[in-house]
Order: sequence, then structure tokens, then C-alpha cells
Amino acid sequence: MTIDEVQAFLAAEAAAFNQFATPFSEATFAERPGSRWSVADTAQHLYLSSKPVLRLVAGPRDVFAQWGEAVQKSRSYSEVAAMYRLRLEAGQKAPANLSPRPDDVPADKATRLARLTDTDLGLASQLTGWSEDELDRYQIPHPALGLISVREMLYFVGIHTRHHIAVLQAY
Repeated sequence: MTIDEVQAFLAAEAAAFNQFATPFSEATFAERPGSRWSVADTAQHLYLSSKPVLRLVAGPRDVFAQWGEAVQKSRSYSEVAAMYRLRLEAGQKAPANLSPRPDDVPADKATRLARLTDTDLGLASQLTGWSEDELDRYQIPHPALGLISVREMLYFVGIHTRHHIAVLQAY
């Protein structure tokens, strides 16, 4: 995907989560089926996962030096999705710092959804200042996938959103 396509992809995935979550009442949005995450918890998890990516992409490029430059070409969307699926099948769970906590979740559905949408759309808009080469050259550590290029991380943000929509739909 080109930068324009990644921007459209991130916007579409943010819209997809909103379209899924908006019809829920406040009570249903916050309801935890058994020991599973509620839609509200999932929105918080997606926000906590996207926020650090936004901070890195919006900040100075020299911060990426701590992880070195990518030595391989960025993998495709399909390859990143397959890598993630394999990690999930192996039992990968979200790290504690990216899991929802009652004390850091906004009180109402509208605020939760707006915060997630603003983060994902902010991530998309920050790409305007990036080149195609930079998306492939700089890399970021991912808790499950290891060091991946910025492009691959952007793919992951959308893949991750799609995964959680599917999980919630299966409840």
C-alpha cells in the first residue's frame, strides 16, 4: 500500500469500529460477557495500542535510531496479518500496559469512541510528512511481532482493529 492507501485504510478501519460499536447502548457497550472484554474495554485496548504508534510517527525521526534501520523489505499486509494470526494461535495475549484498566477508561461511550477515532485518524494524517522510503526504513518494536517497519506497524493497527471487531461479533 502507498501512503495514500494506508491513510485511507486506517480511516476505514476507524470507521468500521465506530460503525460496529455505535449501535450499542451505554450499558451494553460496557457489559462484559463472562470474563471477556466489553466493547468499551476493546475500544480502550485499541486506543492504548495505537497511541504509542501515533506518538512515534508524530515525533522526530531520530527516535527510531534506537531500533536501527530495517534490514529487509516491508512485508505485505497479508504477510503481517498471517504473522499476527500465528501469534494469536500460539496463545499471544495483550501485555498489561496495553490492556484496559478501569481507572483509565473514560466514562461514556462517545468519549471512548472519539478518543480511539481521533488517535487512528491522527495517525493517518501524520503520514503526510513521511516518505514511502521512511515507512520501510524505520522500524518499531511490536510486543508480539518483534521489530517491524513503520509500514508494517500501520498495517497492524488496521489488522488489529479488524481482529477485535471479529472477536466481538463472535460473542
